Amino acid sequence: MYTILVANPKGGAGKSTLSTQVAGLLAQTKQRVVIMDLDKQQSATNWLARRPASLPRIMAWNEDTDMEELRAFAPQWMIIDTHARLRRADRTYLLSRANIVLVPVNPSVFDIEATAKFLLKLHQDPNVKSGKVAIGMVGSRTDSRTRMAQELHSFFQRSGLPVVLYVPDSVVYPQCARDGTSIYDLPRNRTEQQLEAWQPLVVWLRGQIARIREREAAGATPTPSAEPGVVPVA
Repeated sequence: MYTILVANPKGGAGKSTLSTQVAGLLAQTKQRVVIMDLDKQQSATNWLARRPASLPRIMAWNEDTDMEELRAFAPQWMIIDTHARLRRADRTYLLSRANIVLVPVNPSVFDIEATAKFLLKLHQDPNVKSGKVAIGMVGSRTDSRTRMAQELHSFFQRSGLPVVLYVPDSVVYPQCARDGTSIYDLPRNRTEQQLEAWQPLVVWLRGQIARIREREAAGATPTPSAEPGVVPVA
């Protein structure tokens, strides 16, 4: 099972939007996806509750989840939507289980400053140092015409980390949040520009799958499933 950790210490950075959209992307490609919602606001959980039954299924993984049902579902991907203030011990534990970390950042000086400190902590983690965990930066609600978007781009360049996505500032995302959908569930004529913007993330994720498989083929220790008995992807 591949695990994507969506994290940033700043509230309102777009973690739940990113988590639900990535889950929708994977589900539409016939992947079996679960969301573990650690945010106290439970935005991703509420999104799942509103998700139409006609769409590809995405399971919630929480204290109320039927573990037998989860094992039968055999998830291939887990998306972890974290809360803003992860304790060090929690961060260390989650990074030990993750393959990928996505860090969404708003084009705001406060968000940039908070994220810079967070990245320093990530780089100190042994799982990141060893290359087991890859980090991808995401610009949230960006309008390339604004000065702050340019400053966000400069910050990303200074970080030396790959920028895998700029999420355009669009009304489609609040609408998806309301309806329990993702841009991948909607008619293409409504989301063509959004789908084009997300394509770099799709390409990057494919590269990360290849990286993980190469590490496993070379004898690296596989990332443990968060729950014994969950069938990992082949």
